Amino acid sequence: MVSTIQSGARVLVTGATGYLGAAVAEQFIQEGYIVVGSARTLSKAENVKSFFDKKYGSGKFDIYASGDLEKEGAFDDAVKDVAAIVHVASPVGVASDDPIKDVVDVAVKGTTSLLNSALKYGQNVKSVVVVSSVASVLDSSVPEEYVYNEKDWNDGALKTALELKAKGEAINPFLAYMASKNEAERAVWNFKENNKPTFTLSTVLPTYLFGAIVPTPRSVADVNAASTARHIVNYYTGENKDYKQVLPPVGFVSIVDVARASVLIVEKNDVSDGQRYLLNAGPYSFQQIVDILRKNYPERQSIIVKGEPGNYEKANLPKQYDGSKITRDLGLKYTDLETVILATINSAKDVLQ
Repeated sequence: MVSTIQSGARVLVTGATGYLGAAVAEQFIQEGYIVVGSARTLSKAENVKSFFDKKYGSGKFDIYASGDLEKEGAFDDAVKDVAAIVHVASPVGVASDDPIKDVVDVAVKGTTSLLNSALKYGQNVKSVVVVSSVASVLDSSVPEEYVYNEKDWNDGALKTALELKAKGEAINPFLAYMASKNEAERAVWNFKENNKPTFTLSTVLPTYLFGAIVPTPRSVADVNAASTARHIVNYYTGENKDYKQVLPPVGFVSIVDVARASVLIVEKNDVSDGQRYLLNAGPYSFQQIVDILRKNYPERQSIIVKGEPGNYEKANLPKQYDGSKITRDLGLKYTDLETVILATINSAKDVLQ
């Protein structure tokens, strides 16, 4: 039976020490929930717990040491007293000689292990949200003008990776990441179909994540750990001067909006059950980013590359992704690019040169 979840309930957030996981945990705390954040080890989460305890008071955030994600039963104890689960933990940027084994298989096994634990021991679990990625729909073979939506899948990523492995050729880390996200999400829907769980299941597929880094960075190393945020930070510091840079063709979304989406999906799970939600605030170019930075930090005019102000040529804008479904279904409103850029920098600038 579908049942909505309210403030005060306990929520498990896996990968709570990461850039997105910490943002999701904080959003639930702000909404009045008690968060159990999983990390591979207790020591990895100490800084996050200390930050939340100081900001929100003790008792709002607990740590669960999961050990290896893919180990069956890793989450058995974690799911026993929670009403909702947001699964964020997944391998990212893993260097490996065998990405199928160390990236794809880990992502799939980590997801199925958690879902099996929820099925067996999560008597109070009413809603599970699995954070996937736009990588689950991205397909380089479709026309440039194609607009992606929740009906699309990137099943070709694993096929390509397996073909490369069979030939003994190297598998690009981004290809491995795309395959891992697609296959882990496929596993979610297979689980739902095969097990008919009493809890609701939904997935979110964000585009590029920008936004404030949580906890507040103590060093440049903490900033660098926030993967996608580095693309903004490196223009602010002057490390990157390539204003024509083109990353994999995705749009952007505020990391806080992804966290808010997770809360909305849990609280309105009578609507969100069985749904995929592609999250995208819109396209962007790096020239836009440097224009925003130079306007808001005029004292850094000599540091931040000037480029060609206002020239947001079409070739430098990514393919399009329709992120409107979650607005229609659940009322999420996206944060604009300038606000997101400034939030990213202002959260980190005390440790930046």
